[in-house]
Amino acid sequence: MKDHYDFSKGERGKFFIGNKPYDLVIHVDRPTAGAQFEIFSDPDGKYRFRLTDKHRTLFTSEEGFESQDECLSAITLIKQESILAPTVFA
Repeated sequence: MKDHYDFSKGERGKFFIGNKPYDLVIHVDRPTAGAQFEIFSDPDGKYRFRLTDKHRTLFTSEEGFESQDECLSAITLIKQESILAPTVFA
């Protein structure tokens, strides 16, 4: 696994909750003022989330979660880890 990811280019990153990995693709090309996380149910009945701003979706979870609580835990983990994540120039 890489030490860093360039999310501005939509690079895939691995995130974990406990031992279970979750894949995310993140596309960010401008500031996210007014962004919000949205939790939704997919056609298979799994819960997913996306981060949106007033113009479009910034990123979406690729893997569905069995419950809303698992989905909320993934969002919380991303918020916590992103505060500590360094900015790296590739």
